[in-house]
Amino acid sequence: MSDTVVEGAGAVRRDGAFEIVRDPVLGEEVWTATTGRGLALRVAPTGRFRESVAVVSVGYGSTDLGFEVDGHRHLSPEGVAHYLEHKLFEDEDLHVFERFAQRGAQVNATTGFTRTNYFFQATSQFEANLDDLLRLVARAHLTPENVEKERGIIAQELRMYEDSPEYRGFFELLRLFYREHPVRHPVGGTVDSIAAIDVDELRACHAAFYRTGNAVLSVAGPVDPHAVLAQAESCELPAGDAVPSVFPADLDPPERTAGEVRMEVARPRLLLGFKDRALLDDPAAHARRELVTRILLDRQLGPSSDLRERLHREGLIDDSLSVSYMGERTFGFTVAVCETDRPDVVAPVLREALQSWLAIDAADLERVRRKVLGQYVRSFDSVRSLAFGHAEDALEGLAPFGTLARLASIGVDDVRDRQREHCIDSAFAQVVVRGG
Repeated sequence: MSDTVVEGAGAVRRDGAFEIVRDPVLGEEVWTATTGRGLALRVAPTGRFRESVAVVSVGYGSTDLGFEVDGHRHLSPEGVAHYLEHKLFEDEDLHVFERFAQRGAQVNATTGFTRTNYFFQATSQFEANLDDLLRLVARAHLTPENVEKERGIIAQELRMYEDSPEYRGFFELLRLFYREHPVRHPVGGTVDSIAAIDVDELRACHAAFYRTGNAVLSVAGPVDPHAVLAQAESCELPAGDAVPSVFPADLDPPERTAGEVRMEVARPRLLLGFKDRALLDDPAAHARRELVTRILLDRQLGPSSDLRERLHREGLIDDSLSVSYMGERTFGFTVAVCETDRPDVVAPVLREALQSWLAIDAADLERVRRKVLGQYVRSFDSVRSLAFGHAEDALEGLAPFGTLARLASIGVDDVRDRQREHCIDSAFAQVVVRGG
């Protein structure tokens, strides 16, 4: 992966190794460069925050279970990416948490379906913190003893998630949507699947995916971009691209459209939605589709929608109703979720709302578009959101500040077309989590 520009926004100038992009509307600026070993870098140097945030984002997540190495197919157990994240953080030699804590820095990591993020937030000693962050991701200090020690910790975490109705319902819905795609599996795997993870497996996955061409460093705060670049040049991640992951297409209609989970709950949870039946390879087109879908969902089931107000007034739902879209290059789905005593009544109403004729004109579109734009602009008020936003764009190969142009390009027909292709019977499924 490289810091490829697929669409431009704003004025561009150069300063040494950096290309500096400034958005004339937001007044924001980001410095982009690539180290000699191929690590993409984005720096947002701004003095309006006291704190600095650095994020190393690696294009490796829970769905990367199959990949090709030297002509051979490697199949990983579920949960390897999350297990590896734990082990890099629990490096006994580096003493990660102690070192960051001594400097007053917050440090953490997250694993998702398609990426793993390592980050810190600090008000001082930025250089020392960044050195440790770069060392953390570049090395995999693994022994049979420390891998086995971590297994019990992760198993305890997984059991905790299993007690969550939302978690159980969500992955039951994904299992309805997808028969083969690994997005159907919990990010951390299961207690049974992590039992098969050993030192050799973790080393193989670190070697395959933790490479400069599959990672980015994003920094925001009162920092010197040239100093950040100098530190990034010393990052010891192996150079080159990651090995290619292999995914089943899995775009067929759900085999079953209704599921149920029985567990202790005070009130039933309803989850329903639609899976994408077609995928987009182009990162800019994919980002635009996500914005179009957000506009569609806000118009049909947003906080100010007529339907939500009516259901609330009739006592069928409460403020727990939420609707969202998650899309990546190999999968995508919309999920609406709420607590309700009458899931049998609410489910067909929500489904009809998502599928019924979209009453939207240019004025309606502009209102929703301004709302989405406001959410985007507010993200620049958080130093963490700023760093993570640039990291996500860079990892996807998107040019900075492209959201404004994409939003402006969306018309009423785009939203209606998206509804017609996405909210269809052959892509629908629902799950109810009940007591019992």
